[in-house]
Amino acid sequence: MNRRIKQLVLILVVLGTGIGGGLLGAYWYRTDNPYGGTIVKNLGSAPKIVEATNSSNMTIPELVAENAPAVVTITTQSTAYSFFGGPVTSEGEGTGMILTPNGYILTNNHVVPQGTSDISVTLTNQQQYKATIVASDPTNDLALLKINAKGLPTVKLGNSDDVQVGDGVIAIGNALGQFQNTVTNGIISATNRSITASDSSSAAGSESLSGLFQTDAAINLGNSGGPLIATDSGLVIGINTATSQQGQDLGFSIPINVAKSFITPYVGSL
Repeated sequence: MNRRIKQLVLILVVLGTGIGGGLLGAYWYRTDNPYGGTIVKNLGSAPKIVEATNSSNMTIPELVAENAPAVVTITTQSTAYSFFGGPVTSEGEGTGMILTPNGYILTNNHVVPQGTSDISVTLTNQQQYKATIVASDPTNDLALLKINAKGLPTVKLGNSDDVQVGDGVIAIGNALGQFQNTVTNGIISATNRSITASDSSSAAGSESLSGLFQTDAAINLGNSGGPLIATDSGLVIGINTATSQQGQDLGFSIPINVAKSFITPYVGSL
């Protein structure tokens, strides 16, 4: 065997050994990798990291700007009669949310209790309207009001059945009856809570409510009837209705789906 033939044989042996080793290595990697299956790597680029964002693609300040114009302050006057027969007038404050451009407003029943003789609604632009009670549901602490107006900003209602513990929320309301459109931020602390609530500022007495959301977003007197808004969607998922005077960061909201069946006969499906 001459020298040229020996060199050719050597080259073929080297090539054969390299190809065979590569196939064997590929077979081992495919069948025996500790994660199972075939691993495919894209060596051309690093993995892309996608940060979690809310589905509304809005920041909390943007969510507030979107919803706050549709949150109203409600002031009431109620007349009762004393033991001696004389009339006694009491005043109350609360919050509501505009559902339709023509002035239907959702609030709590205890904000406009039986005997309420005068209801005034103040918008964020300080325009004032007289309101009438269209319907009330004392069992679920809901009331629907109407003002004579057009082209009003409105809230958008979500699906409270999708709410989970830990979801982010904001509350907007007339805190303490004097701080209009106060915004607080928190999470859903629990679901399906039952409480017995009373309002010393009205004649509504006490009421038992169940199936409520619990939240650590600050809810104060005067917040009743205001929206609880999911930060991941910007939609209203609850109606703020009560707070604990014994504890801290214990607020309660009625799921918005409870209100939907109540308002639908008057405003349609929202």
